Amino acid sequence: MSDAGERFGLTIHFVRTLEDLQKSSDLKSRLVILAEGLYFSEDILHRLIGSGTPCVATCDIGNESADFERIDLTRCWAGFTLLETGKLGSIHDIPEGWSIASTLLRFAIQIGTPFHPLPQSAIQNAEIAKISSAADAQAIGAKKMQARVDVVKGWIERNIFGAIAERLAPVAWGNASFSKFAHLPAAVAVGLSLVLTAVNQAVFALLFIFLGLMLNQIQTLIDIKSHRGRSPIHGTVFWVVSIISALYVAFSEATVGSNAVEFTTIMLGLAALALPIPAKRWTANFLCSPALLVLGMAMSAYFSEYAFGLKIIVFAQLALLLTEQYLARRVVAAQKQP
Repeated sequence: MSDAGERFGLTIHFVRTLEDLQKSSDLKSRLVILAEGLYFSEDILHRLIGSGTPCVATCDIGNESADFERIDLTRCWAGFTLLETGKLGSIHDIPEGWSIASTLLRFAIQIGTPFHPLPQSAIQNAEIAKISSAADAQAIGAKKMQARVDVVKGWIERNIFGAIAERLAPVAWGNASFSKFAHLPAAVAVGLSLVLTAVNQAVFALLFIFLGLMLNQIQTLIDIKSHRGRSPIHGTVFWVVSIISALYVAFSEATVGSNAVEFTTIMLGLAALALPIPAKRWTANFLCSPALLVLGMAMSAYFSEYAFGLKIIVFAQLALLLTEQYLARRVVAAQKQP
């Protein structure tokens, strides 16, 4: 919820007692009421908080919502209510045995807050889910990680780095300092690649760039913040240093007439052109995989055919880009047919 709020420049305060609630009534703000033991996906929170309109989220009564609190004969409370704090001044006590959430839900209904029905698919797809045990939380975390991995472009990044991220995610999420320091290993790896290039160790320099790419991808996938809510500074610096390091390796390996720097620049430019390719396209497995490009560069340097290897990589990129253009045009033509 904090991530969803940050997207709109909101400051989040938590209300856990009646005293907190009474203090909130003096603020010109919104109050979000969440049911205990429920998980909400980022997209659901983004939709409900982003509307800014007071509402009581509901869902139809069914097998999927059997554990949800009923509002009437046909509706259940979907665990989310949005109120204006200025209307809370009339709440002076909490009935015995009631929670703050239940009290506020009853109050919201009494003052005529509009119902906001959510599709039943939100529960079926676990966008809203009941958490009653650690196993439930782990299952939701695993599904969230799988959804993040599935949209990653690049075969190596998705199938190798993604698999590692899925294994490490539960450990990282249980470590409070992960988000603060997780970007450092990738930064150190690309920094060491510059040092290794300076001492004429091109193969090891490229392998350290590969290591940096792996660590950065893993950190991005398991970062507890959503991709839209994360600060872009660390990622921007990482990619700039990685590109500089790759060009430095090309410069160190360049010989008279080899054009290593020029072909490296072309390779990076073609990789940038491939960025808009959808993740579902098979061509994205190769064109949108920086790790694969770096491995190709490392093999070329290992066999002392760096410039020749770069030319092969560039021509392969061109062939795949032309193939992608052909496939994209076929898709557009098929969509235009009646």
